[in-house]
Amino acid sequence: MELTKMVNKMMDFIKYKGAVWKIPLAAALSWELAEWAGSKHPYLAPLTVILSIQLTVDKSIQFAWQRIMGTIAGVLFTASIAPYVGLNGWSIGFLLFVGALIVTWLKLDHAIMIQVALSILLVMYFQSKMPSYSLDRIRDTVIGAVIALLIHMLIFPPDSVNKAKKKMIHFTDHLSNHFVNIALWVKEGCSSSEAQTLQTELQTLFRELHQATTELDKAEQSVRYNPLGRKKRDILKKLNQKMHQLRSGYANSADMIRVLAKWSESGNFAKEDQRIWAVHLNTLAGFVKEWKSVLDDPASFSLASNGSALQIKAPANMENYQYPLALYMNAEQVIQDFQNVVFPNKAL
Repeated sequence: MELTKMVNKMMDFIKYKGAVWKIPLAAALSWELAEWAGSKHPYLAPLTVILSIQLTVDKSIQFAWQRIMGTIAGVLFTASIAPYVGLNGWSIGFLLFVGALIVTWLKLDHAIMIQVALSILLVMYFQSKMPSYSLDRIRDTVIGAVIALLIHMLIFPPDSVNKAKKKMIHFTDHLSNHFVNIALWVKEGCSSSEAQTLQTELQTLFRELHQATTELDKAEQSVRYNPLGRKKRDILKKLNQKMHQLRSGYANSADMIRVLAKWSESGNFAKEDQRIWAVHLNTLAGFVKEWKSVLDDPASFSLASNGSALQIKAPANMENYQYPLALYMNAEQVIQDFQNVVFPNKAL
């Protein structure tokens, strides 16, 4: 039993703590390979490894590509001009300026400009002392980048799918509780002080929704270039669909608070209507909470078990008015959002 626990802990460490062991492993392999290839400066390979292994495979590929391109460009440019300008502060500054101009003219990424500048500086300094430095720099950079990407992509690549799912589940729980709080607010008469509390709660929910969306984006970047990540990509596709539903649920809860507040301010929000909508909102809270199970097990979610939620529909005598009323409410909100900009201009 103890041995099994130890093995499981080791496997979890290998799977989820790649940043701890991948860089040392890739650095050691790249150094040995650079030496085998004849490099006299093998430290350049592990240097590229350390810089290239990022949190996601997508960013690692991007940085490795930028470092290779910037290094090759900087080395070739400097090696062709350095013999004619000599080594001093002004010649280094001049070549850095020309290199930056060329990168800007080609509209290349700023990261490539940095790599070009580093290569210009180091090749200028080492070229006269170590003639093999230029070739070593290009070769070792390619070796380090390739080793880093192979290890990062093929051996337990970074996976944010479960983390994204957990954040979505966390948000769903809070969204369900939010509907319960709206129901309580309606039941108690829609006080303006409690409305402000609900708005603060909405802001917190928005931040959580943004965090879940960011984690989902990171998960997509992690599996995008993983040749063995087809199953993960299928899971992410479904999670993105669920995220769209969560965004819609959040937006509708915000709209409902706005409409209910307007209804209360009109003085026509009768006690019976308050009771009905408190029940409806509690039903929606339960519906959202039950929907959460679809994130873990889609087969467990059944519309039949949520029959009460499906009964929330506009009465027959209101069917002809619900759409224009909704449009008028949205149009009024647009006017309120922009009136502070429009009115001051009239006074000018």
